[in-house]
Amino acid sequence: MTKGNKGTGIRVRVSDQEIMENQRTDGSPAAVAEVDDEAPTRAEENKRNSGASGDSASPKQGDRVGERRGPSMVKGAAVLGAAVIVSKLLGTLQKIPLQNMAGDRVFGIYNAVYPFYQLLLAAATAGIPVAVSIVVAEQAASDGRRAADRSLQISALLLAAAGVIGFVLMWTGADPISRWIGDPAASTAIRASALALWVVPVMAALRGYYQGLGRMLPTAVSQLAEQGVRVAAMLWLLLIGLKLGWTDGALAAGATAGSAAGGIAGLAVLILLWARERNMDETGGGLGSRREAAALGWRRTTSRLIALALPVTLGALALPVLGVVDSFTVPPLLAASGMSGAEAMAQFGLYSRGQPLVQLVVMIAGAVGGALVHGFVSARTQGDEAASRAQASLAMQGAWWIGSAAACGLVLLAPAMNRMLYADEAASATFALVGMGALAGTVSATASAVLQGVGSVRAPALYMLAAAAMKAALNAALVPAYGIAGAAWAGLAALGAAALFAAAAVRRACAARMPARSLAGLILALAVMAAALLVLERAAYPALLE
Repeated sequence: MTKGNKGTGIRVRVSDQEIMENQRTDGSPAAVAEVDDEAPTRAEENKRNSGASGDSASPKQGDRVGERRGPSMVKGAAVLGAAVIVSKLLGTLQKIPLQNMAGDRVFGIYNAVYPFYQLLLAAATAGIPVAVSIVVAEQAASDGRRAADRSLQISALLLAAAGVIGFVLMWTGADPISRWIGDPAASTAIRASALALWVVPVMAALRGYYQGLGRMLPTAVSQLAEQGVRVAAMLWLLLIGLKLGWTDGALAAGATAGSAAGGIAGLAVLILLWARERNMDETGGGLGSRREAAALGWRRTTSRLIALALPVTLGALALPVLGVVDSFTVPPLLAASGMSGAEAMAQFGLYSRGQPLVQLVVMIAGAVGGALVHGFVSARTQGDEAASRAQASLAMQGAWWIGSAAACGLVLLAPAMNRMLYADEAASATFALVGMGALAGTVSATASAVLQGVGSVRAPALYMLAAAAMKAALNAALVPAYGIAGAAWAGLAALGAAALFAAAAVRRACAARMPARSLAGLILALAVMAAALLVLERAAYPALLE
């Protein structure tokens, strides 16, 4: 729909479905409102209104504004997309120096604890920012910036309350959770990771607010500041801890505390920007006026935010649940087989070595799939079924190609990559098994994006939750007999089942298929790639041993 706000010069075109379709896995809403990044402040709006009370922009002026906003919106979305990719890269690859500096047990504690933080963070923040971006875009169009500020106030209060609840749960539950995962030393890391829940939820509300106004640069800068400071703080605390002789539990706590430092930095960027804009506002108001918020429909806005947020939140909870399943099952099952808690956590660290690379592949595939899904949604909206089917087929074929190539490379180069990244070849067979999951991960991520494009938000979440239940059952059956290799096999089976179900759902919904010719080309390309990698590995591998 397209709305105009008389006298403000703001024009917004927004669709609830488009926003839901383009939500990001990290909880950041997509670009939703076509508003210039240099949108006028309220002070500028007041000057304009006082100068021409009741007058609206002429059609020619509106056309020029629309022409300027198109490129600005594309530029803003591109900046945000680049920031998301860079921040994801930092967040994924920072695990490698963590293991190099602190060892496998600290690496295991970190990977056992972090899914709990991700789960509570997703529950607190995944849906609300998307909902905020929708409501802010609507209210900026119909009622002006003050109404949008009211939505920011409400969402910030909701997310702050959710963050406090999450903090209390993690802080008070640290001791029992650490016992459940089989290593009491993890309790300090759990409490350290809980600190971020004081600031990250409010930061998510501000990001949704600015994206609802169509301003992508604040969110992009905030994301880069958050991840950059997070990684720097983690490395700094690790260096200090190693110099002072901290225990493994304290080192893991230093690593998880980086999330709080990054959250403070990301929030500070947004608060400084908002405060500067408010100082330019001659009329005041906005966030500070709680009575005005209540008078203008606090309950109605809250209900709208919650209704929009729930489906996204349910979908976002699915992936962290898989990590929590591993944390709750793999270390305790290893300990039950005769290992000490420290030995079991070190083995869990070995099991986690391949995961950053798989996550990196899935992140890249998700970005590619999201770009293709935009064309699919556009064609579907215009009623062009042939074009939408072609776009969906292209997205799924890309997922199979990228995932297959990545899985092939990770399997064949497992020993060399293990030594290159982690300085030894311990558990290289498990590394290879985990790497095989890149195929299932890319197919599942792309299929989920396509399904969300047709409005099926819950189906991908249900598939992942079913995969989590399957993973728990298979862990219980395989880990006691085969150790971390059994956990890797269980992950392959569970994620593979979820990917196949999602791909089948895409085929039913969009008639997307992989032609036999493409499948044959994929197999041939993989064979050539495998041969080239084997030759390259034999030529270069001796250099890694020196």
